[in-house]
Amino acid sequence: MKPLSSRARGISPSPTVAVDARYKDLLAAGRDVISLGAGEPDLPLPAVAAAAITRAVREGKTRYAHMAGLPELRAALSRKFATENGITHGIDDILVTSGAKQAVYTALTAVLDPGDEVIIPSPYWVTYPEAVRLLGGVPVEVATTFENGFKMMPAQLRAVITPRTKLILLNSPGNPTGAVYTRTELEALAAVIVEHDLYVLSDEIYEHITYGDAAHVSPAALSPAMAARTATINGFSKAFAMQGLRLGYVGAPTVWAKAMVAVQSHAAHHPSTISQHAALACLTASAEIFPAMQAHYTEARAYALARLTALRDLGLRWNDPDGAFYVFLAVDSLLPSTGHPVDHEAGPDQTGTGQAEKTIATSVDLAEYLLNEHGVVTVPGLGFGREGYLRLSFSNSVAVLTEGFDRLERGLRALAQA
Repeated sequence: MKPLSSRARGISPSPTVAVDARYKDLLAAGRDVISLGAGEPDLPLPAVAAAAITRAVREGKTRYAHMAGLPELRAALSRKFATENGITHGIDDILVTSGAKQAVYTALTAVLDPGDEVIIPSPYWVTYPEAVRLLGGVPVEVATTFENGFKMMPAQLRAVITPRTKLILLNSPGNPTGAVYTRTELEALAAVIVEHDLYVLSDEIYEHITYGDAAHVSPAALSPAMAARTATINGFSKAFAMQGLRLGYVGAPTVWAKAMVAVQSHAAHHPSTISQHAALACLTASAEIFPAMQAHYTEARAYALARLTALRDLGLRWNDPDGAFYVFLAVDSLLPSTGHPVDHEAGPDQTGTGQAEKTIATSVDLAEYLLNEHGVVTVPGLGFGREGYLRLSFSNSVAVLTEGFDRLERGLRALAQA
């Protein structure tokens, strides 16, 4: 047989998706496993969305829709961009997609040529560099620092720009770090971006999940020059717990948006019509939905940080997240370590006898140890471009987080005492 494409062979599967799949496989096999891994809300689908789905099916709204998305949904998104983000987009500037991930890929498809360079601050969401590579682009990773809250500085951006640089990818609030750029910080980056005539892809999927004084700011709202070069990505998975309904959207300058619509017309035609009706209902009721969602994550964040504070004696470090629902935990103080296998029949606190110890040298090793020996799912930092870290998700109830952090603490303290 002839080989598969070099593009496909050169891409790594998503580690976050792989971790979640393994978690669900273990649950199906009867294993007692708690997940601090997946970036998936545990909140129920809003009642208005469920009612809209039922109504759409009953009324036969299951046929093909406009390839850019339902006109009434795009009109609602146009109003949303104006009132919540300060961005002016007509309905022809908006594309509705099968999830924010597809929006990212479609936006990149419409702007990148082979060899174009894309600047990606690291740590990053796992899909960004792989999507660029699939399109023949060149991801240029910029290592942000723990001390700067994992935010890219203007000098770092300026230092990596070359004649091949075409686009910069921004994510605020960020996955996996929870970093939120301030307006002042974005304005400083925007000055460099406009000077060098770069496109911007701004992933704002976590915009409604912020804490304390942190406030989300859309780069496209900073100036007309930024609006003319920025595509704003968002979706319904995080704020509206519609993750399984797979619906995202992107607003962009008209020429870029039309190119994206053309791409989607051949790739997916349009996302689920039923999901679009659910999304329209959520947008209409967002003022009633958001307060409970924000209170849920605020409580979960407070609990997660309290549990981590009790582990500071292990040398762990983190930046309190200003947004999203993750903690990016520095675990380099525990690496390398020696893992002692757990005797699962005797209980989670009992090490096995006669079993070989295992050296835990990397974040991947550590995540595997915590899963296999202590039944708790985490995501290794390597998948986000940063070794020596674990991403912990607190998108769960406090009851689930309690058991998850109990297991995490047992596992990490066992390593520290080895």
